[in-house]
Amino acid sequence: MVSLTGAFAENPWDSSRLQWSSGGWGSWDAASSSWFPHRVCEYSTSRAPAPGVVVNPNIDPVMVKAGNIAESRALSRSSLFCWRFVKEALLRAGGVASYPQTACAKDAGRDLVENHGFVKLAVRSAAQAPVGSVLVYGGGGAGHVELRTTRGFVSDFHSSRPSSLPFIGAFSRIDRRARSIRTAQADRIADSRS
Repeated sequence: MVSLTGAFAENPWDSSRLQWSSGGWGSWDAASSSWFPHRVCEYSTSRAPAPGVVVNPNIDPVMVKAGNIAESRALSRSSLFCWRFVKEALLRAGGVASYPQTACAKDAGRDLVENHGFVKLAVRSAAQAPVGSVLVYGGGGAGHVELRTTRGFVSDFHSSRPSSLPFIGAFSRIDRRARSIRTAQADRIADSRS
């Protein structure tokens, strides 16, 4: 007969040792009687871009931060919630003051321009879009939206290639200190004057 009165091995997945403090999450190690804080990753805007990636200094750095946040939260494959992941990254980074209200990803560009101070950039393909751009695609269904990052394209998942859906446009916020940047609106005005 086996006795079950002995000491049980501690469950390593037990959350009772995890605690929240003013500095963030941490855990208590009983063996050394020490508190080990878990570091929250910093969102750097200075990653070295991959070859062929367009980096425009006139794009608001908050947009690059949003891309980095989205990369840190991306899943291994699509969950079909691309616009939700991009909205949350924009909100966390400070790219938008309030949560965008559109439901369909293909309507994201219109919402961002009309309600959040974004501009449509003068690019004809997603591959030409600068880092920090919100890329909007149409097609059947709700469409698709993703952020351009130094490592590729990210929404609810990470990809090294842009979506194959029809490209609607690239949208971004312009840094207030920027002197000039080609936008689709500026191109239309210039064309009408000539």
